Amino acid sequence: MMLERIRLAAAREALAERGQPDGLIAAVTFVATLILVESLAVGPLAATQPEVASALFWIAMVFAAILATTRSFERELEDDAIDAVLALPGGRDALYAGKTLALTALIALIALVGGALSLLLLSLEVLLPAHLALVLVAGILALAPVVVLFVVIALRLRSRAALVPILALPVLVPQLVAATNGTAAAISGDAAAALGWAGLLLAFALVYSVLGLTIVPAALE
Repeated sequence: MMLERIRLAAAREALAERGQPDGLIAAVTFVATLILVESLAVGPLAATQPEVASALFWIAMVFAAILATTRSFERELEDDAIDAVLALPGGRDALYAGKTLALTALIALIALVGGALSLLLLSLEVLLPAHLALVLVAGILALAPVVVLFVVIALRLRSRAALVPILALPVLVPQLVAATNGTAAAISGDAAAALGWAGLLLAFALVYSVLGLTIVPAALE
């Protein structure tokens, strides 16, 4: 029963995003602009180094994820649809899990665009593409639960757009470090390091998913 509610919540979010793709468009535009500006700011030579290029990509991804997730919940608040979901038995857990699943897919789509832009713009040569894909998947899985959790915590606050980055970014520092190092390792050909960082990211994803399912019901009271 709970799995069915989660599936319905995720499908509902996907349909809402398809009907109003402003969050996706804004996030993709933001990622493209930020990667371009960051690469110009650090200089063309520094930006092509695997560590720098990876850091620029994941910093852009974090802010894009916060933007897309915040827009998703604002859409719920505009028509009071969230109250109907919360009124259902198990609605709070289903809302968190469903939103996390749907937004994971959305962030993955944004990452594809951002990653392709980074490779094209910086002319990066990836020595281990399969390992890079694994790190990207693990990084996205580790990113979504944290962002959704802090958006939910700040949901009823008037200044949530400013508070979510302040709350989420300190918690996301370990994920950023792991994702940056794992991506750089995959680009430069260090298979063992890439797999190790990917495993750490998957552990982060598991921990924060469980933490979100524990905290969110109380935060939405």
